Amino acid sequence: MKNILTLILIMVSFFKVEFVYTGEPIRPIYGTPVAVRYDTERREWIDKTPGWDMVSVLADLKAGAKKHSLPIRIPEKKEIKIKPNLFWQRGGTPQEIMVAMAVALKSNRREKVLFVNGPSQDPSDRFFGWPTPLLYAISPTVEAVRNGSLKLDLVGKIFDPWCYIEGVNSEKIKREFGEQLQDVDIVCASAIYDALYPTLQLFAEAKRLKPDIVTVLGGPHFDEIHNISALNDIRRSPHLVDYAIAGDGEIVLRELLKELSAKEQVDLRIVAGNSVGRAWIYNNQGQGVSVNRPLVLDDLPFMPIELAADHHRLDFDVFTDEQGKILPTVQMVAARGCPYSCSFCSERKALAYPNVRSIKNIIQEIELRKQQGFKVVFFDDSTFGAYPKLRELLRELKNTGMKFGSLNRFNLLTKPEVVEMFREAGFVYLYCAIEQYEDGALKTMVKSQTTAHIARGMSNLGDLGFMVGVSLLYGFPYGSEDSIRATLDFTREWVDKGVVKLVSESVLSFHPGTPEGKDKNCFFDRTPPNYGHPWDRFEEGQWYHPSHVTPKYLEKILTASEEWFSHALVRNRHSWVKRNIT
Repeated sequence: MKNILTLILIMVSFFKVEFVYTGEPIRPIYGTPVAVRYDTERREWIDKTPGWDMVSVLADLKAGAKKHSLPIRIPEKKEIKIKPNLFWQRGGTPQEIMVAMAVALKSNRREKVLFVNGPSQDPSDRFFGWPTPLLYAISPTVEAVRNGSLKLDLVGKIFDPWCYIEGVNSEKIKREFGEQLQDVDIVCASAIYDALYPTLQLFAEAKRLKPDIVTVLGGPHFDEIHNISALNDIRRSPHLVDYAIAGDGEIVLRELLKELSAKEQVDLRIVAGNSVGRAWIYNNQGQGVSVNRPLVLDDLPFMPIELAADHHRLDFDVFTDEQGKILPTVQMVAARGCPYSCSFCSERKALAYPNVRSIKNIIQEIELRKQQGFKVVFFDDSTFGAYPKLRELLRELKNTGMKFGSLNRFNLLTKPEVVEMFREAGFVYLYCAIEQYEDGALKTMVKSQTTAHIARGMSNLGDLGFMVGVSLLYGFPYGSEDSIRATLDFTREWVDKGVVKLVSESVLSFHPGTPEGKDKNCFFDRTPPNYGHPWDRFEEGQWYHPSHVTPKYLEKILTASEEWFSHALVRNRHSWVKRNIT
């Protein structure tokens, strides 16, 4: 019976019903010519000639006003015609024809969803890694689809282009994206600030090919700017973004998709009422609602890592075996948010409130990743060393037999016994921020660490044979040539000692949700304002900086760092086969 119904629907889709208007009223008009006019929008004649139908007159007299007898409305006569509706006769590109055919068959299938990891506009970016913000966000949705409680279908793996460079590979990326849209009804994308413009371009392509497609935006950038009215992306681009989610989006996204799969019109209040976490959801009609209920991280499913591209397994070339072969590495977090308030950081405490997983839950995920063939776990918490029960966690990690790495802070590594516990637990690599090796600058940026902390922490790590990655940050208005030189000298010393293996050089970039970027009116729905050398030799170098940050300023820094530790600069390292973006 179902197959017969499907065949009937397909056959019916090859015809269309049209109304052909004759230009004549459906019945004669007896009114006086001066009292009759034609309404072009409603396709009817309006006759204001006084009527003498006694029933209407009596009703008007009773009401004390002419409500029934005037005016008389006479519709235009129309005929119904059935015409062929053959796809190959409609015109348009083959891609558009295929999309149209998919739309015609939609009524007999479930809604289909495509997940997108917004591509960076920086082809030199060394830090790729797993698309963790998106993987975390979609985990409850994927679980609900797989257990049958959410009537949706997932379309393949995450669409995750390496990068998007306008005028270089942009058309190729759009074309590849369009090829995946034939069966898609909903596109959900996660974007950092640098990926916003490419993501909106992909949304525009989706709307061009399928005007009825629904787009949902989320990710770290929208988390940061959603409450800044002038920068709120769904308000700036309501024609491209149908819904947008900020904050703890996992359950909100699942509930939104549940509503979209069942109804034409979504009531945001219902979505919010069924959700937990600290989150906000907006639609392109100007409506927004918030959720503020505790989110228990242990209740969330583990990331559906199998939906991401397999090449991410080898993104961390710092982890190798005895033969130098890169070990399969997975990322995860023990806690969300950061307890610190660095003035420049978009992950500062005010923007991402702390929330932790239990040790039991963390170990359960590690055991799963071991079964999936991973040899290393990299904890990309903003500050792994701030985990509330750190020592207990380290003792449990030791029993897993895995290798580990993490983001950390030097001020949390000043006690040798703590650093030794990291080592015993299986940690071999820690990535910490120096930023500027000068106490005045560190104090002004509210870094909550001193040069003494940095020196002591680095010494402890070196003594126990750790590999260390460091972040250097230039461009502060209160920085100086002396602080820059001190930073380069200190880094050079520890690179020469073989302790520092990776050096990431960044430039202060204005993020609207931070004190450094507040009121700067920095818009990111565009291509970067600074292209090419030397901007592309620094993390975030292509975007917005203080006025004293010029090519000459950066060239001076770059000359010294290339001379002293070129081999350690992350933008000179490649753990993958270089991809062709043309």
